[in-house]
Amino acid sequence: MDCPRCNSSNILERKATTKRGFKQYQCRECAKYFNEQTGTAYNFTHYPIDIIVMTVFFYYRYKLSLVHVTEMMAMRGLLLSHETVRDWAQRFGTELGLTFRAKRWNQVGRKWHMDITYLKVRGQDAYLYRAIDKEGNLVDVYLSETRNKSAALKFFKQCQQATGVVPTQITTDKEPGFSDAIHKAFGPTVKHHDCKYLNNRIEQNHRGIKSWYRPMKGFKSMWSAMIACHVFEEIRQFFRSKKPLLQHRGFIATKFQEMLAIAY
Repeated sequence: MDCPRCNSSNILERKATTKRGFKQYQCRECAKYFNEQTGTAYNFTHYPIDIIVMTVFFYYRYKLSLVHVTEMMAMRGLLLSHETVRDWAQRFGTELGLTFRAKRWNQVGRKWHMDITYLKVRGQDAYLYRAIDKEGNLVDVYLSETRNKSAALKFFKQCQQATGVVPTQITTDKEPGFSDAIHKAFGPTVKHHDCKYLNNRIEQNHRGIKSWYRPMKGFKSMWSAMIACHVFEEIRQFFRSKKPLLQHRGFIATKFQEMLAIAY
């Protein structure tokens, strides 16, 4: 571990630990004291990391409002306010979402299904661009206030930046601006199928985000909506499984431990 101030590797491990059990270090070059969590989002939190991750998991994994999450944590002996849950969901959920996003690099197929669904932001319609591959794995999502060729082009470029994959085929509905946006983003060699019934795969996949955000009765800002949609989709993909129900429960428990290890 290097010093966060001077990046020196000449450090000394101290015998004492923090109150939460993290190892402490001192840099021999600049004399700075630091611990395992210095420089991370969890450094100055008053709760253990596993409690924070469990709260974020409950909020994004299940169809619960902020108040419902506080009730579930209260049954576990933790009295949290709904504002604390909201803050953790945005701050630490974003960190987890970015980590999961990085792990998906070059992990999607080359045949994509893309579509737009609607969300309410400040009582107005916002457009959520979503894409999955042939196996149902997440490619990317993009929230926009407009539904036009420019927004579609930004979405396709973002998909390539997030996954590092150039598709060979993209299936959409008959949206007029998609064809030009696809060819500008990926070139003319990409096949574009604009048949509506062939895109039922992603039409059904919209149910996840639509049913999850319904208890919120809409978002208050585009910024919070964008964060929530991205983190929800990344966590949903991280816990995605095709296992039978009995095996699925064990799979979820294993993946949650992996999620904790990533947070630490």
